[in-house]
Amino acid sequence: MKRIPLRQAQVKWLAALRRADLVSITLWTFKKDRWVKLEQTGGEWVLTESGFVNSQTTLVTASAKKALKEAFAREFPRSTQLYIQET
Repeated sequence: MKRIPLRQAQVKWLAALRRADLVSITLWTFKKDRWVKLEQTGGEWVLTESGFVNSQTTLVTASAKKALKEAFAREFPRSTQLYIQET
């Protein structure tokens, strides 16, 4: 797990859908009390949120990028540093 700036985390988060080698990506706040996870299971992407909203959503390719942006903005409104784990 590595700590990175918010903008760098956002770029990696939005580019995750295009990466074929990525199985999952998880982002935590600095205090590690809120997190979002994007994982690939059986050919589809699943978005899991734990923080302000606790939900699990299967992403449809047409609206996936919008859902990723909304989840990122909702869970990290005032963060400047995030922890990231990619597998």
